[in-house]
Amino acid sequence: MRFIYVNIVTIIALSGQITQIHDILISSKMNGVSIKIRSDDVLNPSQVTGWFNESTSWYYLTIHQAQGDTARLELAKLFYPINRIEVIRTGESLQIGFRMAKPVEQFEFYYSEDPPELLLALRFPISDVMASLSSERPKKVPNLTPTSNRKQIWVKAFYFMGAGLTGAGFLAGEEQKGWEVPMGIGMIGMAYVYENFIHRKKK
Repeated sequence: MRFIYVNIVTIIALSGQITQIHDILISSKMNGVSIKIRSDDVLNPSQVTGWFNESTSWYYLTIHQAQGDTARLELAKLFYPINRIEVIRTGESLQIGFRMAKPVEQFEFYYSEDPPELLLALRFPISDVMASLSSERPKKVPNLTPTSNRKQIWVKAFYFMGAGLTGAGFLAGEEQKGWEVPMGIGMIGMAYVYENFIHRKKK
């Protein structure tokens, strides 16, 4: 009988054990927020509940049979879209409230034994995620490079063709010189003027 009594007392003592919550670590993700709750002992899923109040934009996490330094926990570093934390002790439970700048569509709990942590994943609506992705895409910049390349191509072509025509005209000799030399010099001159005066001013 004494052995049974000792076992019953031990079970009661363990069932009433209070978990100490030490830290709150927040990490912002593209599709939501990751929140780590560090404790001195492993939390049981039956100890944890949560819900999101759409009318006030507060997410409430309640950890039963838990305590913590409320002032210290409220000093956790904030990351968007969490802009405020409130921690309240109610009897043997600890309620942690997170004021959200975005609505929470769903949430999940994950439990770690080593180290003892509760990972809370808050998920945003898919429409908000898509909007964030669209806003972070680089805006289309006027495609100046191809235009510049095209200009450089025809300038180079004028230099090349002008030099070719001029050279061909000179090689033809004095008696056979025709339109090649003046045309070639003209093309070289046009390319030079554009490259060194007109195009440089546009930049």
